[in-house]
Amino acid sequence: MAKLPFALRVALFFINLKPLNPNVPLEKSRRLVNKFMRLFDKWFGLRSPNFYSITDAAFQSVEGHEIKLKIFTPDKPTGPMPVWMYFHGGGFAHGAYDARLNFPKAIAARGECIVVSVEYRLSPEHPFPAGMNDCYEATLWVSKNAASFGGDGTRLAVGGESAGGNLAATVSLMARDKGTPKLLHQTLLYPATDGTNEHPSMIENAKGYMLTSQLVKQYGDAYIGASKQLNEYASPLQLQLNNLPAALVITCGFDPLRDEGNLYAQKLASSGVPVRHKCYDNMIHDFVVMMPRLLPEGREAVDMIGEELRKAFKS
Repeated sequence: MAKLPFALRVALFFINLKPLNPNVPLEKSRRLVNKFMRLFDKWFGLRSPNFYSITDAAFQSVEGHEIKLKIFTPDKPTGPMPVWMYFHGGGFAHGAYDARLNFPKAIAARGECIVVSVEYRLSPEHPFPAGMNDCYEATLWVSKNAASFGGDGTRLAVGGESAGGNLAATVSLMARDKGTPKLLHQTLLYPATDGTNEHPSMIENAKGYMLTSQLVKQYGDAYIGASKQLNEYASPLQLQLNNLPAALVITCGFDPLRDEGNLYAQKLASSGVPVRHKCYDNMIHDFVVMMPRLLPEGREAVDMIGEELRKAFKS
């Protein structure tokens, strides 16, 4: 704890006063967690006062349900803009596509792109592969319909934090395996990549740093369940990672997911994928999205995302 910045120590003091009870069903704690996300985004997110527009769109999935999108456009379009698909975090069970507005605005402004946040189905009501399929289908829809909101469907990237990092990784794998759409980049913020939960950081950072190992297991059981053995997309670290888009992987030292994120970056690189990887040793899970206004490391990471996206979209 001594290595943590003061702002994080204060935040963790209040968070740890009433940690999530693992005996409470995830769908019943969702409202509280989402309220927490909205408040932290409002108080501690990066502000973009001159942001151009936030609009809504929706389409019907192949399974018959509606998938909603929130579209963040940083400047008045003078031509088709590249698009970053954003999949929110929350353990596949918490979070919402509109819970955090400052973060996608910050990425849109720094990446000089449109950001599309996806409302995907959540577990335990909709276990794997429902959320993954929604994210892939939304990415495919945007690749074909981006012109309807000023986007360029040929310049497309994906990204997300935690569970959203898992979804960005698996959408990249699905796009590779299905041959469409073409993706230029994947942004993986402290991603969940391995459902085995067997890495040392799960023990080292088991509790006290907001995301606990017990909560990781609860999320995984609700999302993956018995299907973990049937479809390795749920654990992308177990798959072959060649022929994937370039990646930015950000991990943090005080995080149960640290090791699997670090290993994923290493495996991408050894598979021939261009990777930029940085582990922030003195940060906790979700530091980039949760409170970048108070953390220089968070602001640096947001700038890094923007830099990598601009580079990818110009390639």
